[in-house]
Amino acid sequence: MLRAAAVAAIATVAIVIAVAALTGCGAPEELSAEDGRTLAGARERLDDAIDTEEVLRTSAVEARRLRARVQQLVSDGSFEGATLDEFGIARLGQLREVVPSLVILDAEDAARTLDRPATDAFLRFAERDAARALLAPASRQVRSIVKVLDEGDAGADTKIPVVGQTADAYLREAERDVRRIWPRLAERLAEVRKEL
Repeated sequence: MLRAAAVAAIATVAIVIAVAALTGCGAPEELSAEDGRTLAGARERLDDAIDTEEVLRTSAVEARRLRARVQQLVSDGSFEGATLDEFGIARLGQLREVVPSLVILDAEDAARTLDRPATDAFLRFAERDAARALLAPASRQVRSIVKVLDEGDAGADTKIPVVGQTADAYLREAERDVRRIWPRLAERLAEVRKEL
């Protein structure tokens, strides 16, 4: 009788430990502030790509003007060196004002370097395929979003500081905004949201 009670007590303790372990595991309640800033920046840069795509798609005159301005900024040799001098940094700042998606930013949101593949695609497609002209920068931001949420082990209800949304709401909104322009990116965001 005493032995059966001891076995039952041990089994109860094991169940309590297992339940505690299960509830302790899983998605965090909130991501770090650094992750929140990264996700806020990624969303802002994704919006830049969306806005520029809309300008290119809706106005042939603006598409021509933006393409010509980008061509002018990148063709003077300012971006040829491995590290940018003061003139190159100034040009990068000007480019960021014209088409922000072509500039790679650092963690402090400062212009770091020219995104050469994105710039090449922009110059090639700006006047004839707006979505393709901005696909590379939009893809880079989607990859950043996926990486941060994955590494942060975010769940659907995980809060994102700075952004002020849950991971599910953040992904749902981003997915909605890119769906018309880049359906495959929207599908990738939808997959991530379902895996939360």
